[in-house]
Amino acid sequence: MGRTIKLALYFIGYQLAFAFVGMFIYVLSLYVSTGTLEIPEATTPTFITVTLISGIVSTLAMAAHILGWKYVELNRETFSVYSYRLLVASCVFVIGMGMWTSYLSEWITTPSEEFIRTMKIMMGNPLGVISVVILAPIVEELVFRGAIMGHLLKTGKSPVFAILVSSLVFGIVHGNLEQAPFAFILGLALGWVYYRTGSLLTSICMHFVNNGLTTVNYYLSDNPFASMQEEMGLAGATLYAIGGILISLACIFYIRKKLVPQPAKWKEESKESVLPQEV
Repeated sequence: MGRTIKLALYFIGYQLAFAFVGMFIYVLSLYVSTGTLEIPEATTPTFITVTLISGIVSTLAMAAHILGWKYVELNRETFSVYSYRLLVASCVFVIGMGMWTSYLSEWITTPSEEFIRTMKIMMGNPLGVISVVILAPIVEELVFRGAIMGHLLKTGKSPVFAILVSSLVFGIVHGNLEQAPFAFILGLALGWVYYRTGSLLTSICMHFVNNGLTTVNYYLSDNPFASMQEEMGLAGATLYAIGGILISLACIFYIRKKLVPQPAKWKEESKESVLPQEV
């Protein structure tokens, strides 16, 4: 569990550190150019761009940390395609999950003004879209499935424990009630598929499909923050969610039938003892 906590702190720490550095550089540049020292408004285009760049840099720094210290090995096994049919089934699986978890999340919470403002900033800037659709699926899978869950499995923890812990941390680091429950459930699906395949490529693709469809829906919807019940009515939203449940169950059945679990992969001895000392 020590590595799990450490990596979660690194993940959050990189974000805070680069956000501070970005703010400092921006404020300093304003002072040099104008001679006044003031904190800019968070809604100014330049401030938003600086914030998004800081977020991208922190994400890349976390990826470099994971790969540089060999928490995840860059080899064919880690990023192999077990089966293209399995890859498609896994992506359909996450689509079905999105259908019923969106319905479920509406009964848990409603979007706050801060969440709506943040989403508008992210989706209203190409840098935000790149961060959400491309960088987040890759780096978050390296961290939460590869480095955290993979380590728990290799050190003898049960698959259920490893999947639950990595999913819980995945949900917590999202930092808001609107995303945390869905991130936790999504993490369960990503973790289950990762356990059965031993490959991060499938979970990355699933994550990419989930975030990509969310982004597409944002741009195509007249009101992206409207609830499913507001758009479809109670009966329509309920049927939509039931359809998602059926799709999810069908995909789980197909994956279980076509893929034999590979727990032997996770019984290898941990390589933690041969990792270089971190500074």
